Amino acid sequence: MWAILLAYNLVRLEMVQLAVAAKVLPNRISYIAALRLICDEWLWSALTTSPGAIPSHLRDLRAHLGYYVLPERRTERAYPRAVKKRTKGYPAKKTANLAAAPSKKEG
Repeated sequence: MWAILLAYNLVRLEMVQLAVAAKVLPNRISYIAALRLICDEWLWSALTTSPGAIPSHLRDLRAHLGYYVLPERRTERAYPRAVKKRTKGYPAKKTANLAAAPSKKEG
């Protein structure tokens, strides 16, 4: 459990450092895209590079994370939100007509 929390916070820390370098808010960085890129890069670097190359690898990683800056939020929607009517699968039951109709057994 602690390892998951540590990994989450390290990804968020890297996102904050990228946001400062890109001069945007940290919530404009895609967490999922950043997490996938960081995981892929670290797995790849664990197999191919020496430990002394990690700082330069981090610089390259930050350069690629710039592609995952999300666009700014729209202030106005083209179509405002609305509650749609729920369509019914069956016609409405007509109980008033059934009670007023004479039965065939009376005659």
